[in-house]
Amino acid sequence: MPWISRTRLADMRARIEQLAEQRDEARTDARRAFGASARLAGGTLELDEQVADLRSRLTAAQQDLTAEKRRADRLQQRLDDAVGINGPAVDSGAMWQQRRADKPITVKGEQR
Repeated sequence: MPWISRTRLADMRARIEQLAEQRDEARTDARRAFGASARLAGGTLELDEQVADLRSRLTAAQQDLTAEKRRADRLQQRLDDAVGINGPAVDSGAMWQQRRADKPITVKGEQR
């Protein structure tokens, strides 16, 4: 076995201590990085869940809106039918109001 000088041995020990410190710092940095990535991953999962929830709520709201529009259209049609807006006389006189068959004829301010 070859002999190592005391100076060389001291240099090697110093280098070993330096490498051990670097190793410890690297482990600490790795733990911090792992913790940060775990927190980020947890936050990302939470955001994904929130986005999925919002999408489902949006879909439900859009379906409700469509249903309410259909209901309002049906009610408007019933109202139009009840007040006679959809009658043939209205359709025939849509462009020329003077030719409406249901328009009351007035003679000097009187209605017939």
